[in-house]
Amino acid sequence: MSSSFKTVKTIMAELPPLSSYLRDEKRYWAHRDAQGLKKPETLSEHIDLVNHYLLCLVEHHQLDPVIDSLIQTYLEDLDRSNADLAEEIKKQFVYAICFHDHGKINQNFQADEEKMANSFFKDKIEEKSPLSTNHSGLGAYIYLVKQLDDILTQFHGKDQIRLLTTAYVLSYIIFKHHSSMLNNLIIETVSFDTLFPNRSKEHSVQFMQEYLDYFLFDINPKILMLVGNKKAVENCFLENSKSSALYGLVRLGFSLLTASDYLATNEYNSGTSIQDLGVFSTERINQIYDNVSKNKYRVNNPSKINFNALTYSELDSYQLLNPTKQSGENLNILRKEMGIELLRNLRNNLESNLFYIEAPTGGGKTNLSALAAIELLKSSKGKLNKIFYVFPFITLITQTVASLKEAFGLADDEIIELHSKASFTEKSDNDGLYGSDKLNYISNLFAHYPISLLSHISFFDILKTNRKEKIYLLHRLANSVVVIDEMQSYNPKHWDKIIYFIRYYAKPFNIKFVLMSATLPKLDKIDTIKEKVQDFTYLLPNAHENYFLNPNFCQRISFNFEYFERTDLSLEELASKLIQESELYTLYDYGPAKPLGSVYTIIEFIYKQSATDFYKLLIESSFFDEIFVLSGTILEHRRQYIINYLKDKKNRNKKILLITTQVVEAGVDIDMDLGFKDKSLIDSDEQLAGRINRNVNKKNCTLFLFNFNAERAVYGDDIRLKMTREHISSTLYKKILETKNFDLLYDLVINNRNNWNVTPYTENLNSYKAHIKELRFTKIAEEFKLIDSKNISCFIPLEIPLTVSGTPFFSSKELEFLESHKIYPTSEEKIDGAEVFNLYLDIIKHRLDFISQKIREKILQSIMSKYILSIFASPKIEEQLKLFSDMEKSEYGYYYINRWTDFYSEEIGMDTSKLYGIEESQFL
Repeated sequence: MSSSFKTVKTIMAELPPLSSYLRDEKRYWAHRDAQGLKKPETLSEHIDLVNHYLLCLVEHHQLDPVIDSLIQTYLEDLDRSNADLAEEIKKQFVYAICFHDHGKINQNFQADEEKMANSFFKDKIEEKSPLSTNHSGLGAYIYLVKQLDDILTQFHGKDQIRLLTTAYVLSYIIFKHHSSMLNNLIIETVSFDTLFPNRSKEHSVQFMQEYLDYFLFDINPKILMLVGNKKAVENCFLENSKSSALYGLVRLGFSLLTASDYLATNEYNSGTSIQDLGVFSTERINQIYDNVSKNKYRVNNPSKINFNALTYSELDSYQLLNPTKQSGENLNILRKEMGIELLRNLRNNLESNLFYIEAPTGGGKTNLSALAAIELLKSSKGKLNKIFYVFPFITLITQTVASLKEAFGLADDEIIELHSKASFTEKSDNDGLYGSDKLNYISNLFAHYPISLLSHISFFDILKTNRKEKIYLLHRLANSVVVIDEMQSYNPKHWDKIIYFIRYYAKPFNIKFVLMSATLPKLDKIDTIKEKVQDFTYLLPNAHENYFLNPNFCQRISFNFEYFERTDLSLEELASKLIQESELYTLYDYGPAKPLGSVYTIIEFIYKQSATDFYKLLIESSFFDEIFVLSGTILEHRRQYIINYLKDKKNRNKKILLITTQVVEAGVDIDMDLGFKDKSLIDSDEQLAGRINRNVNKKNCTLFLFNFNAERAVYGDDIRLKMTREHISSTLYKKILETKNFDLLYDLVINNRNNWNVTPYTENLNSYKAHIKELRFTKIAEEFKLIDSKNISCFIPLEIPLTVSGTPFFSSKELEFLESHKIYPTSEEKIDGAEVFNLYLDIIKHRLDFISQKIREKILQSIMSKYILSIFASPKIEEQLKLFSDMEKSEYGYYYINRWTDFYSEEIGMDTSKLYGIEESQFL
């Protein structure tokens, strides 16, 4: 069977205009202006706009091959490859979007004062209508009648059953297009059981049948018995539930329907047409490629040399040297050699959809991934036109934005951060608030930017969530490069689902996935998907031998296990050891990298309170010039100040101690001399090691591993902890860290998952895949949560400075927004959090029209995030927080901590010793 069918454009061109099959079509309205300032939009006009945006989305994102591939896979899974069947399913797919609003002919919808207030239908209200003012159910009914009639007229035998199945399934997106989420009740929904819960379904379906007289359809009366017939629906699903492809087809259809409908409705409401859908043109890709591969200096920073140009210039002739002598120069040679090897392997495997970049800490993974991404875009000759970067933590997102802008020479309107703390990104600055901001809101909502950076949680939500606002973005993933960093950050119990979804979408959506990490689990070893991973390509296939074991990486630091197994270690003894080792290190002189008399020491605890207690102990010491605390309860402006302070070369002659929790492991770009770490997971220990002697320009750098907090409280259900305790001796633990052979741990973990997935009567990947085949959308979403814990968001109403280390902390857009609401900087150039929270209360109590309200909330959200910290929720914590909070103000989503000075400070964050009966393990 050919994998290329009629295009969406051709199918839509063959669709007759509404006027040719709906009587008096101009009488029906789709939308009206609440203020009455513009003419109502007719149903025909809205359908034309929806179809226009559908075609734009399909063509910009090159979705025809994606739709074709999913349909072909579905039929192949049923052992029935047939071009006529495939063409009919694709028509059903397109018509589900084009027909979705036909239910707006419902007279009650037209007449209702809250809906259309259409005067023509004022005296035509059906008081006893089972539809009330609903239009989605009637739209699905009209769609099903027409599609089922076509099926029974043109097809026979089992082919009818196959096509009835797809028609029923695709009608679901019409039923749900005004719902906030999909659910597990697809059979009940498409059988009309859920539409009329308190009425006779038979009577209600017969009532909808009367609306067929409004259309000029020639319908075979026999097919009406199949609409609303639950037994018929169940038989179809039973016959055709062998394929998981329908899951992708339904979600893609839902994404396109809701996005097209939203964009069309926005154009009527705002008068703003969306032209820029945020994809790279071939010409722009070529420009960026030249910026990376040819320009001697960085486009956005002409004072900075573009070392990637040298990598490209030597790509064909260079002989890999793999120098082993430790030096900053050799480190840069190794980084270049990794780039050369990566590009060579990539060019030999361009047909692959899944790539691994396993590179040592300090090897420049972000730059390597950028080389891979632009090389893939360039070589695709226009087939790939977007890049998504996916990270475990927001801090990694914010620092990578700057790196990518500089590496690629990007404009501000080519890249966006998609997370709760991100400021309101602007693509347009004309036409005032009404036009420009509404256009910007749409661009933010639908990520109309060629490069998007988002969290693991947000990205995998796009792949599997049942929530509409996340599914909006699914169509954008097609024909893109997706770079996923630090995949091992999450619990191994989900690794099989992670790789399942990556493989599920990679081929049909033509997504090139690039997974990268310094401690990368080989997820292709998972048995349940092993037979389908021929396209896994390791871009640095001999990374362990050539790079990880190179002294420039593996001997940057040494590991000290003196306190590794101690169970009686006190903070006082630990403090004494830390000061002793730090004093000794001040005697070394390594030039500007580490002047004589200076030392940068870092210590990491598992619990936040241990870090606070250690700070209280060390603050009495006169040895260190500065002692900083960096934990999950430190607000962002303070975090930025600390990192900038550590990176400022003017401070390199000082003695500095950084006391932290695991937040510093997440790629924070600092370079310390000595480290102390409370052991947790092996890969976590390696992450902290990566913050020490990053540029190989010092000697005698050591990481001391000790045993203080109980790892179980944080990693209790992580199989890595169990495998380490049962199978990894202290000797082997040390060997793994020193040789960087993390497979010794990961193989144990993956074997455990493999065994679990063949264990009968357990909820494993096989049972999860059954949910996908049976379209249980809620279960699919709920049984795959990368983080499954409840958090409490606390608002700390302190005053935050306008600038941090000379860099604006509030954007000009944020300051303009605050000023427009009469909030101005204090005499000390700070913004008062109490005023910000009062503004928040005012905005949620005095709402504007939908999009204007969303714009206000989005801008305010990025401002408020500067004052918000999140902590694990528990009844005890909530009871204690109430003692320090204004509970009247805390009814709107955040605990408003008005008595924050009693247990919180900017310097050390939250001091949980001031909270009665709280376990310190609940704060990180």
